[in-house]
Amino acid sequence: MSYLRLTRGRVILASFAASSILLVAFPAIDIHVSGLFFFDGGFHLSDEWWAKFLHDGMVWFLGASMALVVAIYACNRLSKRNWCGVDGKRVLYLFIVLVLGAGVIVNVLLKDNFGRARPRDIAEFGGTKLFTPAFVVSRECDKNCSFSSGEGAGGFFALALALALNRRRSTLAAAFTVGCVVSYWRVASGAHFLSDTLVSFFVMLIVADVLYYYVVQRDPEPERASLAETGLVATQTTDG
Repeated sequence: MSYLRLTRGRVILASFAASSILLVAFPAIDIHVSGLFFFDGGFHLSDEWWAKFLHDGMVWFLGASMALVVAIYACNRLSKRNWCGVDGKRVLYLFIVLVLGAGVIVNVLLKDNFGRARPRDIAEFGGTKLFTPAFVVSRECDKNCSFSSGEGAGGFFALALALALNRRRSTLAAAFTVGCVVSYWRVASGAHFLSDTLVSFFVMLIVADVLYYYVVQRDPEPERASLAETGLVATQTTDG
């Protein structure tokens, strides 16, 4: 059975397409949302202690998450138990999602090639760079650019963790919240536009769900619990 034959797959992809069309058609959305956090000549939320904590803690979050999963897998192998259902497939799944989604797609293909200047660097917010809409290639940035959000992708990696370890709606909702908090911080600090974080959300959601279907899920037909059924897709699309 192909992933595209699943209702959840079509809903996720359609939501991504709809939100992308909206952002391309109305690029001023990015300026407006970022403008909500720009006052007295700067993005002052970037100086808050919690913003610095999130910035420093993202690498630790990703590293500790993967280390914990590997540790659980090792304990399961040694003790012949099945804590959190962690087996070799799930460990492989999480590594691939992290490397492919947050690593290759977001940080290599998007950030290093679209050249989008960050909100704090554009003329509308006191900088010298030109604003470019989402999905438009420019030369306003040479490296580590705005589109899309690396930290946002890291935060939404929590969705893959929830899929691999639990799949309960409450856990998926908590994972979604983690990504939203990280995304809010990046937008509020002038480091990213709303579209940067929204694209990273969908990249991680699609990669996580597609790979779960092909790598982890053994019997797709009776599958009932899905990200689409949790309302996460609808919630994020509405926020955009």
